[in-house]
Amino acid sequence: MGLSLNGSDTYIRCYLGDIGLLVSHAFDENELLEDEVYKQILSGKLGLNEGMLYENTIAQMLVANGHRLFFYTHYNEEKRRNDIEIDFIISNNSKTKYKMYPIEVKSGTRYSTESLLRFKEKYKSRIGGCYIIHPRNLLVKDDILCIPPYMTICL
Repeated sequence: MGLSLNGSDTYIRCYLGDIGLLVSHAFDENELLEDEVYKQILSGKLGLNEGMLYENTIAQMLVANGHRLFFYTHYNEEKRRNDIEIDFIISNNSKTKYKMYPIEVKSGTRYSTESLLRFKEKYKSRIGGCYIIHPRNLLVKDDILCIPPYMTICL
């Protein structure tokens, strides 16, 4: 079944199509001048949720490459929290051999693959491959292809 058939409007994620506009809106109440905000972001000196910017950038790249974006979250009643959360799910759009490809976006160099591994186990027959987009070099970890952000266009 296609991802659209299983979608729910209970949760949505919004991304801005312009990263510069996102940064401007995120810091418009800050006392820093606009040029100074960008300098501090690039030098890693501004305390902000870099994951927000990173994930928004990856969303732009995936959409520019023609993908419809979906995400997945699973709430665990016992733990009273989400125990699986996948940033993006794209598909191969095949009519006969439909596969989905979960993508996790990590802005830091240290991260966990636990959520992606749980998702992979739960839907193993429907998954074509798993990806993590991270700021390090290309590597394979736990049968997951970890790619640097510039390779997003290859997905």
